[in-house]
Amino acid sequence: MAAKAVLFGTLSATTTGKPGCERQFMRCVAHFEVISEVSVVSDHRILTINDPRGAFVARIKNIQRFEFTTPFLLSLHVYFDAPTLNDAKDIAEDRLAVCLNMLAFTTGSRFRKHRIRQIADAEVRPNGAIRDMLMWGDSIEYDDPQPYLDDVNANTIERLLEFDVPPAIRRALRWYRLGIDAATPDDQFTYFWFALEIVAEFQKPVAKVNDKCPHCQSALYCEKCDTHPQHRPYAKQAIRALMTAADENCDDATVALLNMTRNSLMHGSTLREIEDALPDPHESVVDTLGRILWNALVRQFPQEIFKQPLVMGVPSTYVHYKTTGVAHIQTVVPVDSEGYLDLDLKGVTMAMQSFGPPQSAFPSVVRMTHEQSDRLRKLSYGEGGHQEMLVRIRQQYREKEGHIFALVLSTDMAAILSALENGEGGAWQDLFREFIDTAETVR
Repeated sequence: MAAKAVLFGTLSATTTGKPGCERQFMRCVAHFEVISEVSVVSDHRILTINDPRGAFVARIKNIQRFEFTTPFLLSLHVYFDAPTLNDAKDIAEDRLAVCLNMLAFTTGSRFRKHRIRQIADAEVRPNGAIRDMLMWGDSIEYDDPQPYLDDVNANTIERLLEFDVPPAIRRALRWYRLGIDAATPDDQFTYFWFALEIVAEFQKPVAKVNDKCPHCQSALYCEKCDTHPQHRPYAKQAIRALMTAADENCDDATVALLNMTRNSLMHGSTLREIEDALPDPHESVVDTLGRILWNALVRQFPQEIFKQPLVMGVPSTYVHYKTTGVAHIQTVVPVDSEGYLDLDLKGVTMAMQSFGPPQSAFPSVVRMTHEQSDRLRKLSYGEGGHQEMLVRIRQQYREKEGHIFALVLSTDMAAILSALENGEGGAWQDLFREFIDTAETVR
């Protein structure tokens, strides 16, 4: 199957709709893979869901597994209309959400998007016609962790555990953990807010406060009773007091923004739907709330605990951003007898490859002379079982003060040390023996 890469562009759309309607749309199909607890009763059967209003047609089938160490996935194709191919992704995600919501509602089982594979032009065309397609690269095989955990982290946890954490704060810590882990910014914000409400209710002051005028916020006065009516702080007031106490940069505008976001999410909106009312990028509201919540949780521990140095980390962002490669290609897509496209496309692949093998520890730096770096460079162009490793090291050269410094991934360093410790012979092994004692861990 031939395929050629082309630049991103906007396709001309076909005119659809009622007579006199000039709106421009094209038929598209999106190919998703979905993680599910349930499967179609037969591997050769395709379930079709037709939206009564014509918004989409969904076709669902099993992806057969031949290695049962891999997760079970459903293949879900969604046909829908979009202005252009490049505008189709957001519409496809909305149509997918409708399908997954109804599948979960009617089966009581879990359904979760695994990844999107393609979005293709699904207009009626002769079989064998060239079609435009957006193809997403397979996710990188692995995500390396950030080397971070050390004895200082264990010591910090032991120090914090000296305090008998109240049950309410334990629940808040649980929601904070779930918020960090949640897959979408909407869920992250909601979970963080749950934690904030728990902490605010837990430390809500007993002292009563004045009822306030809804316009000027001054204390209301009852002429008949000749007094200012008072009450215990409402939940909203307790949350505001907690936020402003936890973060000195939390002003009235920030409180209003977070309250508006909370109300919108709790009443069915999404962050994307209210993005015009949020800072740019709209996901940053999650980081604002996460930072305030973390400060509030820290304040629940006795301050004397922090008289000794403790190591605690907060992320630069709580939102889980992912790198995605998308290619715009033109290729032939087979059409079945019912007019549906076969998007398996075994002859066309799009992949994202990482720089090196998985690693979980810090990399190292080795120091070489110019003559040694030239020898390593020549060896990297030769043949052997470690060429990819040598190429990676060669690509990470830096010159400083008359020496060449090279970055070595922890996985590669483990292979090198194992070869040297086992007394392996060879040109690259002999070369590394000359400077392996210069290796230093990069933190």
